[in-house]
Amino acid sequence: MTRFIPLLIVLLGLSACAQTVGEIEGTFVYNGQSYRSVERQFVSNGRSYSRRYISVGARSVSCSATGDLDCNAAIRESRDRPFDP
Repeated sequence: MTRFIPLLIVLLGLSACAQTVGEIEGTFVYNGQSYRSVERQFVSNGRSYSRRYISVGARSVSCSATGDLDCNAAIRESRDRPFDP
């Protein structure tokens, strides 16, 4: 878990000054279940990048827009953490 903290700090820093330029709605399949997903495209300092947001129950997890393994791990981690609204 602690290895993700530097990545989280970088992503939060990028999202603080990023502009959303597009969204694509879809689904993501994890263990045979379909979940609602949204892929958002951002532009920050002239560079563009995308993130996928997957609705898992009352939570939304963020993961790589192109890495299904990253999304699988994000869903697994969200299920292991207690819900804190």
